[in-house]
Amino acid sequence: MYEYNRRRKIGPLTILFLFLFAGSLIGLAIISYLDKGKFWDILPYFCIPIIIISLILAIYNLAKRCNAGLVFILFFIIFTVGLVLSSIFGPFALQREAMRFLDEKDYDNAIEKYDLILEDYPNSQYGPEALQEISFAYYYNNQYGSALTSFNKAFEKDIIDPNELQVMDILSDIHFRIAEIHQGKEGYMEAAANYLESAEILKQIKSDFPDTNEAFIAEYKLPQYLFLASENYNKHGDILGEIEILQEIITDYPESDFYQEALEAIDDAYIDHAVELASNSEYEDAIKWFIKYLEVDPEPERNLFLDNKIEKIFEGASPVLIRQSADAAFSSGDHFMAVLLYEILIEYNPGYFKKVDGCIVDSKIILAQSSPYNEILHTVPGKYINTPEISIMAFQNNTEGSFTAYIKGPENYIVEIPPGEYLEAEMIPGEYIILVEPEDKDILSYMGNMLFEEYRRYTEIFETAEKE
Repeated sequence: MYEYNRRRKIGPLTILFLFLFAGSLIGLAIISYLDKGKFWDILPYFCIPIIIISLILAIYNLAKRCNAGLVFILFFIIFTVGLVLSSIFGPFALQREAMRFLDEKDYDNAIEKYDLILEDYPNSQYGPEALQEISFAYYYNNQYGSALTSFNKAFEKDIIDPNELQVMDILSDIHFRIAEIHQGKEGYMEAAANYLESAEILKQIKSDFPDTNEAFIAEYKLPQYLFLASENYNKHGDILGEIEILQEIITDYPESDFYQEALEAIDDAYIDHAVELASNSEYEDAIKWFIKYLEVDPEPERNLFLDNKIEKIFEGASPVLIRQSADAAFSSGDHFMAVLLYEILIEYNPGYFKKVDGCIVDSKIILAQSSPYNEILHTVPGKYINTPEISIMAFQNNTEGSFTAYIKGPENYIVEIPPGEYLEAEMIPGEYIILVEPEDKDILSYMGNMLFEEYRRYTEIFETAEKE
């Protein structure tokens, strides 16, 4: 029998696939040069169909003794190798390793793999997932600065929703941790800004997710974070910034554990700002801020610390400004404030004593009438005196403390009575209200109405109470 061994010619369909496969290789090479991420992404989608088709065409052409079958075997090998390499190298392999490290909570290695994807294959289909996962990995690995930067990039690319509850909770904690780091390095303004940013996020959680545990926790954390921000403003010297935040705590969180601390802190901030203004010769504004201080603490205890600040505020201030402020307090019925301001006026401007002593006496008596006091009706009428139209009020202080007498009547008198002293005050005869205030605030004041006749001396004796 005659055997026909002549090889078949290559058919048009085979030629078409040869050109297609060759074009695929060239196209993949170009894509690899332009964008490695896209190259590795599309490589499996090219490899799998070409492997199947080239295997079929190789078998078909070899069966027909066509040399094109060898070419298709070559394509089969090339694209099989490409498919294997895509699972070993490139973003897919890195993403798979990173996920394994995440499952093992090995955040350092997970971050390294995701970082390689973002650096070497930024346009890969695995890039968005890498950016999302590396953001959380940075946070769980306590790399708060990197986490914040990564989250912001993810927000810009709409990869992560910044309004998601879990994300907001994490962001609040990130800003809090960054604030603590800045505070430890004395970066007080940066710390304050991050505490405030954390607080703002907590406010949004309260508003957007009111029935969640996170909202309940936010209610507890908010005043704390605000107070920490105010402390950092104070350390930086931004007193107005501190005051603004403290006012928010006082207004919005009266049930908070930080309410009382905020009251005390704002009290100090007011007077510190007053001192700052006075140092710039802005005395009118300084006095206004000092009055704000008195509104928070209407009965401040005079001590060296407070006296030093009062001196800085009022020593160079115009007595007219001080008196205007004191008169305004007196007219409004704020007698605690009025007395303090009048006393400060006299302290630095003694010539004003006679101009304001009546207001001081009036304020002191009004304040005493609204508080418990002892009746001062043990006055002993003394000998007649020879001076017409004059009465004498004598005070004998047999105690170890000082007293101050405020006398209101036809004329007003203020008499300081040191311990162990005997003092006389000449007075116009008439009916008076007498208030005697002990220096010791734990002892009740003495007050009563008295009629003073001319030619008479009246004596009030103060004895130390006998111990039981």
